Amino acid sequence: MIIAITEILDTQERIVAFTGPSGSEWGRWRGESDPVAGVYDIELEIPEPVSDWRLTSGADQISGEYSDRKVRLRGTVQSVDEEDGVVALRVDTDIVLIEAARDTSRVSIGASLEFETPDMHLYPYMV
Repeated sequence: MIIAITEILDTQERIVAFTGPSGSEWGRWRGESDPVAGVYDIELEIPEPVSDWRLTSGADQISGEYSDRKVRLRGTVQSVDEEDGVVALRVDTDIVLIEAARDTSRVSIGASLEFETPDMHLYPYMV
């Protein structure tokens, strides 16, 4: 996913505000170097199991204010591994893998799923 870091919110914790194809949000920078404003290709990671989600409708979205300490993600289910409890969620052009902390049997491919998380990690990479 291509994002633009717009602000460094916390230098110690490496928290950045950024804009992307799905909205404006914040996340924890996991690059080798300190974050600076600019455009990056990143991979999103949700570090904790997701225990509360809902099936919904609407456009893909990532949004959240750092002051709320929450990020909301909405995307389309691409695959479900019920044995491992992993759901692949397409958010625009990116696939985000989430570890489900509850039964995934009601989650079907093509469904729109939304959840909130207290943390999101950003891993930059070179294309």
